Amino acid sequence: MRLAIVNLKGGTGKTTSATALALALSERGRTLLVDADPQGSALAWSEEAGFPFLTIGLPVRDVHTRLIQVGADYDHVVIDTPPGSQPIVRSSVLAADVVVIPCSPSGVELRQLGPTFELLAELEPHTPLLRVLLTQVHARTTAARVARELLTQVDIPLLQAEVPHRQGYRTAFGGQPMLTHYNAVLTELLDAA
Repeated sequence: MRLAIVNLKGGTGKTTSATALALALSERGRTLLVDADPQGSALAWSEEAGFPFLTIGLPVRDVHTRLIQVGADYDHVVIDTPPGSQPIVRSSVLAADVVVIPCSPSGVELRQLGPTFELLAELEPHTPLLRVLLTQVHARTTAARVARELLTQVDIPLLQAEVPHRQGYRTAFGGQPMLTHYNAVLTELLDAA
């Protein structure tokens, strides 16, 4: 699987999602985590946590070309993309066969999905499997239900699995992220691919 975690907005859970999905995929085959974000958060996290897979920094506009060689020996490649850097995000999507867009179920974040989908539309005919992942979901609130209804009304492909708002995700940096919810995300992605 070649998986890009994409959202042009920052703070949506991209690095946490990329790291957790890479960890889950590493149990299924040789996995490479690519930190395409110039901030280098996934790379720093990997260095502190000592993940059982290789993490490299590749914040360049030609990620898709470089991964032809760099990612050739891996069963799975997960790409953590930066916010706002359209050339890097565009190239990362071109390297992927699956794109996950993490987004919290808030009105602001849902509204700001537009630029990400516009960028993806520019890349046609390259059409990877695309799914939105609701992250930072608060239990016992209507926000997730309303977000699901809105996204479904406009035919945005949405994962049934979601990642709750938990302190464990917020404080996971430097350690092993919780995989409970991300295993469900991965199972759903593998079934759809």
